Amino acid sequence: MIEWLRFLPFIQALKQVRNDYWLHRFVQTPVKHLPTFLKTHQHFAHKNIAIVIAFEQPWALNFLLEMAQKNLMDTQIIVCDNSKKISARTEIEAICQKNKISYLALPNNITRHVNRSHGLAMSWAYENIVKPLNPRLFAFFDHDLIPVSPIYLEERLNAQDFFGQRNKGKYGYWSLWAGYCIFNYAKVKDKKLNFLYDFSRDLDTGGRNWETLYKHYDPQHLRFSNHVKQPFQLPDIAIQELVEIVDDRWIHISGISYNDNFKPKFEFYQALSLLLKKGYDWPEISTIKTST
Repeated sequence: MIEWLRFLPFIQALKQVRNDYWLHRFVQTPVKHLPTFLKTHQHFAHKNIAIVIAFEQPWALNFLLEMAQKNLMDTQIIVCDNSKKISARTEIEAICQKNKISYLALPNNITRHVNRSHGLAMSWAYENIVKPLNPRLFAFFDHDLIPVSPIYLEERLNAQDFFGQRNKGKYGYWSLWAGYCIFNYAKVKDKKLNFLYDFSRDLDTGGRNWETLYKHYDPQHLRFSNHVKQPFQLPDIAIQELVEIVDDRWIHISGISYNDNFKPKFEFYQALSLLLKKGYDWPEISTIKTST
């Protein structure tokens, strides 16, 4: 507490105290089916698991899960549903059942703050699922991060304690992007991880892990995923889209959770999903770039 008050603006320090209080209460909120879920997933111990925080977008999640069955080679997915609408939760649970993917509805997350909602959901999943299951490695993926090429998380992590896309804050602070981050559980389990944001350091969701984790590592000695945006125009549709590509293996639809930004993108990504289902592979599709 003294360190916070010395180095953070007073208002930011108070906000972090408030957020930590909410976090403490939220992660202790019980879920009716959690004991049964943990009992039936004990075989995930010492394996690789990826937590997908779902929110209100069944179609995008289904796209992710279908591609993960083809391309995510060494990891089991668990969908944690942070949706507010009962109708969305019902549809998302059905999608998980169809794809034979583990599903758990999170406690009702009443906050309207986008980053806080996401960080609370991640922290709940870490405390209530990751810790009890004791995996070899665990990851968090955004629900609109689609694996379009084969990927082994163990290969991406390699000998590092964590891997993902680096987000830079101010004054040299940094963290991993919450939408794509992988951790060696044995190396981080003794840290008090906190997946809330830290706007005092200009760090988004997961930025509070700077204090307990990231500051102890020199980023010059670490690998991070790359991140590019490329314009594409798929065959037979006139719509161009600037596609966000993460780590050469994922496309990130982006901006679809808390607003209607997915509506103008839907035709493009629906066409892309159909091409992938028809047997096109990503290297083949990725050559179909616009000339602009």
